[in-house]
Amino acid sequence: MSPLPVDLGDGAILRRLTLDDLEELWAVVEHERERLGRWMPWLALTQTIEQERTWLGSVSANRRSLEGCGVFVDGRYVGGVGLMPDPYGIAAEIGYWIDSEHEGRGLVTRAVGALIDIGFGEMGVNRIVIRSGVENLRSRAIPERLGFVFEGVERGGGRGTDGYHDLNVYSMLRDEWRP
Repeated sequence: MSPLPVDLGDGAILRRLTLDDLEELWAVVEHERERLGRWMPWLALTQTIEQERTWLGSVSANRRSLEGCGVFVDGRYVGGVGLMPDPYGIAAEIGYWIDSEHEGRGLVTRAVGALIDIGFGEMGVNRIVIRSGVENLRSRAIPERLGFVFEGVERGGGRGTDGYHDLNVYSMLRDEWRP
């Protein structure tokens, strides 16, 4: 089903994660834990490499979802992206993060664009959603840059190390996407 890997340019690729990526994935997660923890609820549930291995094994085995994908620059893991369809194939949600060293290079925007192509193309969904912390300006810039429609604020819909926070909800419909 998946047209992965995708060449993102400048030595970067988007591909599915495998169990062989565990050590490198864990090292980046640990290095970025404090910064990402403010926005990412999964960090609180991922305290050990064994918990990470369990998650990685489950997403690697799931061929319907592209939840477990990574951005690699010159062969090195630098961040995660995912496309998770709903059970009915109507909509999918995209999530993402990147290590601080690679922020601001357009890698996430290009990776998200590739996942949008896959969602509307191979998966055949009609709607893609991105949720981002209201105060997370870098994260909000991705859907805004890609032409998503701001739908509103999901009050208390996110959780991080500082507690619950509001999320901006963005969406795009298949006929609005111009690859």
